[in-house]
Amino acid sequence: MSSLRQAMKPGTKSSFSMRKLLGSTREERRERIREVAYRRRYLIPNLVTLGNMFCGYLAIMYATSNRLNESVLTLTIAILLDGLDGRVARKLNATSPFGMEFDSFSDVVSFGVAPAVLTYHWAFVNSANEFGVFMTFIFALCAASRLARFNLMPSNLKGFSGLPTPGAAGAVLAVVHYMGPVAQEDHILVLGTLLMGTLSFLMVSQIEFFSIKVLKLKGMSLFWQLMLGAMIALIWYNTKISFLVVALGYVFSGPVKAIFTRTERKA
Repeated sequence: MSSLRQAMKPGTKSSFSMRKLLGSTREERRERIREVAYRRRYLIPNLVTLGNMFCGYLAIMYATSNRLNESVLTLTIAILLDGLDGRVARKLNATSPFGMEFDSFSDVVSFGVAPAVLTYHWAFVNSANEFGVFMTFIFALCAASRLARFNLMPSNLKGFSGLPTPGAAGAVLAVVHYMGPVAQEDHILVLGTLLMGTLSFLMVSQIEFFSIKVLKLKGMSLFWQLMLGAMIALIWYNTKISFLVVALGYVFSGPVKAIFTRTERKA
């Protein structure tokens, strides 16, 4: 403290430097602080992205320790943070190429590797070790390919080509959360195989999926308002069933829409 007081004494060289840095008046100091905060605004969305990556890493640690419920919870938080970082960046006008690449790398951890490790320890580790490694690696590989392709595609807020990785991870979480820790019998091996295979295919496919960002309460029709109210009531009544319905409903919305579109074209 004594050195700081000495530096701020009038007439000293250090005092001149500090006043030049902060400004000589209160208004200048406030303006200087606002300028520094504006230049550092990029840190905020990157910190949200970092939280997403940390949750994915923590979910891997929980899964390898056979704490599946905690792994599901942390990955759910990662999905929420992934939907938040982009909004924060746009709100602060802090979008950047670095932020986009950093977000993709964190998504590989949270929505590629972490769900694969979780599924491996849930369905394969005791009964089908090598086969489970192969199936879950395919999932992680397809998630990384989906994210790389997304970065190369033009921005489209209305939809996605291929199942988004948070949607695939959400389906894994919903199934594991609904089933809970189970004995790895034949039907669990089949379910895990179908889950990994189906989600992997949908992520690298050309099937169109709608973007949740286009959903807005303002201007929503009465039918969709009633559907939203029913979904909220279902979540309140039973979270396991509601999350499973929402997650699988989104996963199969793309194939169902593609089938109807192809049928209409043939007709």
